[in-house]
Amino acid sequence: MMLVLIVQVSAKQMKESIKRIYEMLDSVSPLDFNCGSLCGEVCCVYDDGEDINSNLVLYLLPGEELMYEDSEHFDLYVIDPRQLDYPRKWKDDVFIVECRNPPHCDRSIRPIQCRTFPLIPHISEDGKLHLILDENEFPYVCPIVRDNIHLNEDFVKVTYEVWSMLVGNPMVHALISFDSRRRDNRRKGYTVVV
Repeated sequence: MMLVLIVQVSAKQMKESIKRIYEMLDSVSPLDFNCGSLCGEVCCVYDDGEDINSNLVLYLLPGEELMYEDSEHFDLYVIDPRQLDYPRKWKDDVFIVECRNPPHCDRSIRPIQCRTFPLIPHISEDGKLHLILDENEFPYVCPIVRDNIHLNEDFVKVTYEVWSMLVGNPMVHALISFDSRRRDNRRKGYTVVV
């Protein structure tokens, strides 16, 4: 018989945990310089010519929405998970943020997915956590991914540590597993970094 311990975490505790994760990620960088200088910060200011920054939003991880409650730089939106292609286990609301004035947002509260880009978590079929290059189809091209630019080792190490902690949350684990199986089913290759 398996014993499951459910621990209630207060909003204050959750916010402190997210702040610690932000601090860990703030101590490292993908490259030795601002990678935005390679592409003109295209991931922050994507412009398709007609509709500047159309749908340029980021999905937040559970609890991360607390960082944006009083933000003057980001708009916070709520989506019912039934409206998305999300795991059935996901019952809580899904939060997304949109920067009001890209790329001049408050970098101190940019989302975890921004901080770990171009790496994303992937859980193999045998349950092992990996980091892979984010080769999703974006309306722009990241030069780091396109040119296979070597990432700083400390960035890779800390990013792995952070995602290892995050997948301890059953909802995050379910989402990463869901995305990983979908990625595997497409049978399109991806670059495993760790």
